[in-house]
Amino acid sequence: MNAYRWSVLPVLAASALLVAGPCVGSAHAQNEPVHAVYDGFFVTDEGLHVLSFAYFSHNFEPVTVPVGPTNSFGPGPSDRQQPTTFLPGHRRFQCVMVMGPGFDGGLRWTVDHGGTATTTSDDMLQYNWELEVGSVRNALRDVELAEAPRGVCLNRSPTVRFLGLRNGPGGAPAEVQSTVGGELKLFGSVRDEGLPRGATLVTRWRVLSGPGMVTFSAPDEPRTLASFDTPGAYELELWASDGEREGSNRVAVVVGPAP
Repeated sequence: MNAYRWSVLPVLAASALLVAGPCVGSAHAQNEPVHAVYDGFFVTDEGLHVLSFAYFSHNFEPVTVPVGPTNSFGPGPSDRQQPTTFLPGHRRFQCVMVMGPGFDGGLRWTVDHGGTATTTSDDMLQYNWELEVGSVRNALRDVELAEAPRGVCLNRSPTVRFLGLRNGPGGAPAEVQSTVGGELKLFGSVRDEGLPRGATLVTRWRVLSGPGMVTFSAPDEPRTLASFDTPGAYELELWASDGEREGSNRVAVVVGPAP
């Protein structure tokens, strides 16, 4: 097992505290290292190599590292549509790339920021880098292998989740309860790899069904408060778009009478 995989968990726990808490100094806001990380690979029955790259940013705020000497793949082309905006924390599956059957493992991603340059693994195709089933499923999300361009990071749809909730059997929406006049806290989470470059990630809450009016405190933010004026069953959707691809998730709300 690669040493990085063992060491990342405590770092992630620390990162969660840093991202959630206030910024204690501008030096840590945007001038800390950004580590290029290799998630691993798998080989399809047709011999295609599917690679996944990640990053870990120690910064409190997003940082931009443009393509060039400080953000490049090697051997060339150095620009393979890799991320140029790096969000705080550990971000897996930020560059999913398809290579042909002849790929020999000779590809490295280098990021130099905050006085630290990091380069991904030299042993890309060793058995300890093979992705497990869950990671393969994540890497292949939205990827049409036969049509995917080779050797570049692929744009995939935003991932939309609800923190603390799980979908039901067959993808049925998670169910929560509220009351008329109350405020339901909805903790949505939207993640995207930042492609296409220069696009704005847009999120929006929508009411798919229900007997009454729903008011969102922040309808264009993943985290919002929802209030209902009529008892009954509602279905809400959090939708996101990166300008080319869309993602969404639903939540069912059973609203009771005002207490």
